[in-house]
Amino acid sequence: MPPRHRLDGIVIRQQPIAEADIIVSLVSADQGRVDVLARGARKSSKRFAGGIALFSEISAVTEQGRGHLPTLLESSLDTAFLHLTPTYGQLALASYVVEMAACASQPSHADPGLYAWLRDSLALCETVDEHALRTPRLAIEIGFLQALGVCPDLQSCSQCGQDTASGGTWQDADAGLVCTRCLPAVPDTLPPALVRALVLWSLAPAEPPVDRLPASPALRVAEKRVAVLLGHVLSNPLRSAAALHDLLRFEA
Repeated sequence: MPPRHRLDGIVIRQQPIAEADIIVSLVSADQGRVDVLARGARKSSKRFAGGIALFSEISAVTEQGRGHLPTLLESSLDTAFLHLTPTYGQLALASYVVEMAACASQPSHADPGLYAWLRDSLALCETVDEHALRTPRLAIEIGFLQALGVCPDLQSCSQCGQDTASGGTWQDADAGLVCTRCLPAVPDTLPPALVRALVLWSLAPAEPPVDRLPASPALRVAEKRVAVLLGHVLSNPLRSAAALHDLLRFEA
């Protein structure tokens, strides 16, 4: 008999193929991205008992068949991160999260940090308010950059090395913050509360709950710097970002 393997992971994509099959993409802490073939999943909803639902953490058993993809033999649901009636905003943010994970994960490449970020971020998506997505999105993005190892040190001044507790200026996205001692009275200085939040998210990526930060020019500066860093690691714009951007336009 072909060898069987156990797999724990989070479902980040479903791709229907043929008449009844689905290719299920998962991110696993110890195996990276894994694509498996769920035969007949579109014809029988009972076969996998909800164990291949998007945004779900599952335990699965696979078997390497004659094709290039392993076959999903059985799966069980461990955690469903979005409840049965998520809001449109929660779905938009969760779709953004799993698309980032799909871009960053690699087959057969263990990445516990990315997996932890994905799990925490989906848990955060469950808690967000439909009309308060800006702060959770920024927390998720900062955590994503940290998980990939490309987030600059936001806790220390990039010029003098002292802490940024009193606030700082973020002029160069790659370099990080310059404290108010090195650059006093500069426009667009990030206030201490915002800096503390950025540092917290970089140390404990996207752990819920996330306190809402008031919309301000300084917050938009931070968003722009993070967008530059995301552009370095995401080669193409994310499709899910457009829906999220439309929701954020109506946020105060």
